[in-house]
Amino acid sequence: MKKRRLMRTVAAAVMAVSMLGGCGGSGTQSTTGAGTTAAKAEEGNAADTTAADTAAAADSAPAVEKNYNSTFDVAGAGDVSLDVMITSLGDSDGGPYLRGVMDDYMAMYPNVKLTPVECSMNDLYTTLITQATAGTLPDIFTMTEAYSANCLEMGMSVSNMDQLLGEEYLNGLMPAAVENATVDGTLVYMPWQNNITAMVYRKDLFEEKGIEIPKTWEQFLEAAKALTEDLDGDGKTDRYGCAFAGTRNDSAESRFQTFALTYGCDFVTDNGDGTFTSGFGTPEFKNAMTSFVNMAANQGVTPPGLIETGYSEAYTMIAADQACMFFSASNVLGGIYNANPEMRGKMGSFPMPTAEGVDPVTSFSSVGMTVSSTCKNPEVAADFLKYMTSVENSVTWNEATCRLPVVNDALTAICEKDEAYAGFAEASDSAVIYPAFAGLAELRDICGECWQTVVSENVSIDDAVAAAAAKAEEVATSYSN
Repeated sequence: MKKRRLMRTVAAAVMAVSMLGGCGGSGTQSTTGAGTTAAKAEEGNAADTTAADTAAAADSAPAVEKNYNSTFDVAGAGDVSLDVMITSLGDSDGGPYLRGVMDDYMAMYPNVKLTPVECSMNDLYTTLITQATAGTLPDIFTMTEAYSANCLEMGMSVSNMDQLLGEEYLNGLMPAAVENATVDGTLVYMPWQNNITAMVYRKDLFEEKGIEIPKTWEQFLEAAKALTEDLDGDGKTDRYGCAFAGTRNDSAESRFQTFALTYGCDFVTDNGDGTFTSGFGTPEFKNAMTSFVNMAANQGVTPPGLIETGYSEAYTMIAADQACMFFSASNVLGGIYNANPEMRGKMGSFPMPTAEGVDPVTSFSSVGMTVSSTCKNPEVAADFLKYMTSVENSVTWNEATCRLPVVNDALTAICEKDEAYAGFAEASDSAVIYPAFAGLAELRDICGECWQTVVSENVSIDDAVAAAAAKAEEVATSYSN
């Protein structure tokens, strides 16, 4: 599939980083800050108006007074009830914050009832298929580029998402994020989280040991070996150089897609005639899978139990001083800090290493929300999404979770404050996005099956890669015209 480099202005928007600040604060603290501007505005009006006048004023107030891009008369919409299924609702940091934002919105519009619905990211796609088949889709639900083509094809979401959000709102988002959320000219979902992938690391240990930032995977392995130590002299390793996610789910498998990219491997190629070709049969894919298994399971630089190590296990190991490096989106910093606040000031980030001869590269993806095609009040649903992703709320969301937003003004404010994002900012200059491919989730799962059979079933790399290549080509063919 043809890659498209992100606009260089993306990097320019996030390169202005300065002093290190905190992120990944508790959900309770973050919730307190959500929607405070709207609350203060209502308090001020209450001093001079009756409760009825205040409600009318809030209803007719321009967007700037509401501190978000509101273009619909929500208060005049009558009683509205919306089910909101956002995968972050189940997170220990993002969940309390999002519930606070929902409460703030309902306080601003008493005629609106928002019901949170939890669903993990790993269960999202199967859950949506089940709901769509049964006709029980929630009014608002999480969507990603990995499933956006399927979402459009199955008619899960509204067809006028761009009109519901409005041109002014969309102009305030990263252009690459809007492009990433668009399939065949249709904006399938509202992008929300900026998932540039980079490597987080123990900056203090690198400085202490005089280790230079690795540019290649060979250098990365040498750094990991230098960081792998028996700290108490009992003959057992206490701290490993790195951690890899090896569970068979989209979280780990999407990370491998980025890893393969750093070996020059494109998962799929759009042939331009309605057909697709898998990249799993290429030497680059085999090299990537071989290197992944070697570093993640065979070199002694990672904690044992690769296939049981997922995202949360990996960042917990870093927080517990049991591992030093892990590649992920920026939210991993929030997980680390929440698990161990003493890690603040000790962490840093750098762009993904690459194989010899491969130019710097990483992946850009976005997670967002869309409005169901069965939603009875799509205008209100879109208005809530715009409130949830206002500049103020996006900055506070970052403080709660360390996730980077796609709202330009919020992104600039965050990166001016916290140099922990420097590696993500630098990586954005070499990030690529792909046109939507409906079989992407299937290709990713084939990768997970591939490395797990090698690690747990002692299947040879050659046989596992050959089997993966055959399955991937079937997937590519099945989505070809």
